[in-house]
Amino acid sequence: MKNFFSAYIPILFFTAVLPAFAEGGKVKAYVLENAVSEPYLSQLKTERKIRFVHPEEELEMKLLPKSVYTDRVRANRVEKKSGYITECLYLVDKKELGAKKNGGTSADTSMKNVSKILRSISKMQGMEYFSDFYNKNMVLYSETYMLAGPDSDVPIPDQNTGNADGQVVYVYQNDRTLGGCKYVLNYYQSDNAMYVTFNNITKMMFGFIKAVDPHQFRANMLVMDCGTQYLVYISTDTGCPRVGIINSQINDAFNDRLDALYTWFVSQF
Repeated sequence: MKNFFSAYIPILFFTAVLPAFAEGGKVKAYVLENAVSEPYLSQLKTERKIRFVHPEEELEMKLLPKSVYTDRVRANRVEKKSGYITECLYLVDKKELGAKKNGGTSADTSMKNVSKILRSISKMQGMEYFSDFYNKNMVLYSETYMLAGPDSDVPIPDQNTGNADGQVVYVYQNDRTLGGCKYVLNYYQSDNAMYVTFNNITKMMFGFIKAVDPHQFRANMLVMDCGTQYLVYISTDTGCPRVGIINSQINDAFNDRLDALYTWFVSQF
């Protein structure tokens, strides 16, 4: 019996840590129908995008797909009495990515390239968003770069090579609405998914008003390989008072980031 367990336990260990492979040695893609449940699945297939802006009392994640990182996303919540939560789910065909830039041919859509794109923070500079208030596209980030550390103001080149799993980076972004802010980003990468979290480590300002305290803003971006498609989940979670006079402007400012981040991401292929 002792010999049985000594042989069996290592098998269990390696089965747990090795990625799941399909026939031919290729990594299994997620199945869209298993990752997203109804009623959202049918809507996503038809509209390619779903947005859910949470009422203040609604804290449950509605659009979060099933993946190896689902529990991590749920755990990355802001403990708050008041604030904002918005979720978006996007579905994009891989063959469409980069097709316009490459004469109709899709670009490198490997998870390795996804990993590089999501760590190319400097390329977010000049990212645009559509402002409902001004009814036109505007620049979201006038400056954005990685930092040497949490207490540093020294820019460093994008750290975007190799596997990103477990990587922690610090970032400065000068936001048109919320001013200059530092963030800590945590990356998680598997063979068929990529997850990054944004956590503000300095306060966020709305003009002269302090809008958000440090560590009270979280953003999640999850990219899942579904074979011929990528399923992209993005959410923002903010803890701050809902001040009537600027409530809608603050909510719009956080909501604008979801579509802006997605549009930027697909434009990088």
